[in-house]
Amino acid sequence: MPYPPAGATPARTAPSPARGRRSWPLVLLLTVLAGCTATPDREEIPQFRQGAATANQQTAQAFSDINAFLRQQQIERAMGLPTLTEGEFLTVLGDEDVAKWSRAFAVIDAYAASLEKLLDPQRRDDAQQELVKLGETIGALDGRQLPAGVAGGFATLGGLLLQIKGERDAMRAIRTANPGIQATFSTMMDAIGADQNSGVRSVVRNTWQTMLAQQSVDFLRAPDKDTKRAVVQQYVTTMDQRDAQDASLAALRRSLGLLASAHAELAAGRNDGAQGLIDLVQREYATYRDQVDAIRKQREAAASGQQGAAP
Repeated sequence: MPYPPAGATPARTAPSPARGRRSWPLVLLLTVLAGCTATPDREEIPQFRQGAATANQQTAQAFSDINAFLRQQQIERAMGLPTLTEGEFLTVLGDEDVAKWSRAFAVIDAYAASLEKLLDPQRRDDAQQELVKLGETIGALDGRQLPAGVAGGFATLGGLLLQIKGERDAMRAIRTANPGIQATFSTMMDAIGADQNSGVRSVVRNTWQTMLAQQSVDFLRAPDKDTKRAVVQQYVTTMDQRDAQDASLAALRRSLGLLASAHAELAAGRNDGAQGLIDLVQREYATYRDQVDAIRKQREAAASGQQGAAP
């Protein structure tokens, strides 16, 4: 099923469950969106801020899961090594990477928070100033403070926010900012990676490939068939985990596209396609949880098999 026009790629896998009071499911965003008209009033504006918080949580969870599963692989391999070195234990996506993504989502959150105020006549003047200040803040951001490759999209958003100065109508503000939001999410999607050979997906896949190469060496050095069989089983498990984690990153990329599509629908004042998006989010969620559970079960089964084969 295609997305509503926003330049996003169709999706198959699911967002991670949100945590915290600001991480309400993206379904809420889209459910409210379904009731929008060409001239939505304050109550009909979707909770875009909460949807962005969900995507932020999904990003942090995906990165955490990747590091956890890779670390377990590293531990299992290290058990067969004669000595231990720090080089055997690498963190693919460190705290700095997570912080950059959190900073990017914080900008989106600030934008959405100001929109909420713009819908309130009593806070409208403050909201105008906040949007302009946010544009200035984005313009002053060092690109190194954001995920690699996304600075250009945020620069576009920042420039458009400066044009909102004096704007008192929320819908006109949203329409003005929409090209910047689309550019922002587009660059974030590119940073995650359009395929296994680009962005974060490439970094993660290369790390898994290193693990597989090490297991290939272990196979060649195995002294007997039983040892070789254990290595082969671990090799297959590693491949499955690699593929499942790439799928989770692809799901994250599609969630970003879904947010972009939702904002485009809001800017256009359309409600068509909203129900399709809701169904898509539900399928994404169910598939993602199934994949995460499958990774855990495979790891546990592999560990149990190795223990059972031990003398």
